[in-house]
Amino acid sequence: MGAAPDPKLTAMISGAGGNPLLIVELVQGLREEGSVEISHERARLLDERIPRRVRDLAQHWLDSLSDKARQLVQVAAAVGGSFMVVEVASMLRETTASMLPALNETIASGLLICPGEQTVFQHELVRRSIADALPAAVRQALRQDVSALRRQHCLQVPMPPEFLVTGGRAAGTPVPGSTDAPAPLPALSPPAVVVHGTGIVHRLLPALLMARSTRTEPLPLGLADELRAGLTAVLQAHYADVELTGTADAPLADRADRITRNTVSLFADGVQRATTRARAMLAAHQGRDDEADAVTATVVMSNLEWAVGNLAEGLRWGQRAVQCLGPATPPMWSPYVRLALATKLSDIGRFEEAEGLIRTARTEAEALGQPHTATPSIARAMLLLQSSRLQEAQDSSRTGLEVAAKTGGGWVVPVGQAVLILVALRRGDLASAADYAWRCRAAVGADSTVFPSIHFDWGECLVATAQLGARRTAELLTTTYAHLLTSPQLFVEEAAAAAWFVRLALAADDMPLASTVVTAAERFAAANPGRPTLAVAALHARGLLERDSEALRQAAREHVSPCAGALAEEDLGILLSAQEEKNGALGAAALRSALQRFVQIGSQGDIERIRAFMEEHGTPVTSAPRQGRAATAGWEALTETERSIAHLVSDGLTNRQVARRVSLSPHTVNYHLRAIFRKLGIGSRVEVARHITHSA
Repeated sequence: MGAAPDPKLTAMISGAGGNPLLIVELVQGLREEGSVEISHERARLLDERIPRRVRDLAQHWLDSLSDKARQLVQVAAAVGGSFMVVEVASMLRETTASMLPALNETIASGLLICPGEQTVFQHELVRRSIADALPAAVRQALRQDVSALRRQHCLQVPMPPEFLVTGGRAAGTPVPGSTDAPAPLPALSPPAVVVHGTGIVHRLLPALLMARSTRTEPLPLGLADELRAGLTAVLQAHYADVELTGTADAPLADRADRITRNTVSLFADGVQRATTRARAMLAAHQGRDDEADAVTATVVMSNLEWAVGNLAEGLRWGQRAVQCLGPATPPMWSPYVRLALATKLSDIGRFEEAEGLIRTARTEAEALGQPHTATPSIARAMLLLQSSRLQEAQDSSRTGLEVAAKTGGGWVVPVGQAVLILVALRRGDLASAADYAWRCRAAVGADSTVFPSIHFDWGECLVATAQLGARRTAELLTTTYAHLLTSPQLFVEEAAAAAWFVRLALAADDMPLASTVVTAAERFAAANPGRPTLAVAALHARGLLERDSEALRQAAREHVSPCAGALAEEDLGILLSAQEEKNGALGAAALRSALQRFVQIGSQGDIERIRAFMEEHGTPVTSAPRQGRAATAGWEALTETERSIAHLVSDGLTNRQVARRVSLSPHTVNYHLRAIFRKLGIGSRVEVARHITHSA
């Protein structure tokens, strides 16, 4: 709009929960219906009714659900911003168990999320749209029913975090235009902590072992209490099996309690105290290093050292943790201890060693049962991405995500989504990348066992660059993504990250930003001698900054990551091409070589970027394979995602069914389907099937 929104408009937009599609539809709808006035660079909301565009979108999403799931969503929308499944089940005369398939369907669709005991709508605008579509008498009757139910059973619905329901508004602030405030709740005493048994161990401990390096705050009290109770039960069962016959119950209980307290203490404190505790625990064990708390402390030491950039120490502790695995280690610890080390080896380019650890971890996870098999698949997806095996990375990530969706492994879902973001960007599929980024961020907010990860922000930052351009993204790098510029984790996990930042800074004519990144990369490499992947990454960044062709040539030759090597050769070609009289031919050769490398990787987005540059500068590309050039119409014009969707549609699957198969939202599938129609010159799903049959 070219104007700043007033408070009412800001509050209304917050009801989109950050969903780009909803925001665009809302703003365009408000403008079309004359509900916004722009004056003196200020956009003022005149009419607080939800525009038809948003209501139609909400109805489209609702129509994609099964009858029972649709009924659940409509009742829940009338009830208010948050509810408990048992309430809606009672109102629909169903059992909670019978409602689970419908609930899972609504969560998979992205309409609802479950950040704890309560279920909430992902987007308040969608909830309002669905509620407003119901007759007023029906809404009132449903609210009276739920109020009576809560009074009868003394149910209290815990309120979700503000941003999930209110978009950051103060508690109790109504959404502009809302006419259906949630039913009042009876005043009850604060509920006691609910213990969920050993299930919390299966959900939380793997996340902590794999992601402890990203936690800078203590584990929330409620989660710590749940973990403590669950661990005690798991350890008592395990040590009862491994102890000698006749062991007294009291010593066994004492042992389980001691190990539980030690283990939880590593996650219930901040980073500094956790490090101190871990060292003290390891010093006290004296030869009993295979007990659960000792193994956990060793992994924690490995993760924390890695997070601050002490790679040698991180590897040493990680290798020691694997060596500590023994009879006293509960089986559930083993795969995650190996995976924690595997991810570090993959980060520094030791792919074969990492792959071996992942294979062993997968075997151990399969013995534990399906809930544990998601993480090895996601860990392998990251390895495959780092080694530039894009199709395999996508397949492995989708496998892991399918298992996680079935078994509740929420903590690993955003990591898998981050892999899909980066694969989609490599292939030039910005629509899918943006959709994965949104789903990734939603998953982070929806599950209390999801911890911050550099993967999430890196993927979002790349999507922002593709959408906003270099100058706008450079501004974001001084605010939203400032932490990425000097992140040891990012520089070690993404071989081309430093060079990418320098590229962006130079394109935005921001030399201080470029210098800051180069200095950080070189400092990190100097602090970790003997790690060639870091040294070559710093060399690549410095070569870009100083227009040093020899540095870029060396980086192109020595990068372990195929993608990073191809990027360095592209940078070399662009630099030499700028020196047309002297090095024009050398620049063209370097660009063709970079193009060839990207073709081998299957990185369509990079292929198109280089081709566009070469064509703009009149550089012949005949030496490179032509398969990188995108067609504008026909089957060859479809992206790989579009081809997959076309085949599934031709098999008779609905958009919702296709969405589950390809790990996209139904509205993104619809976006791709429209693109398929346009490129094939057709207008229906039936014609898609005919086209594929004819081609076959």
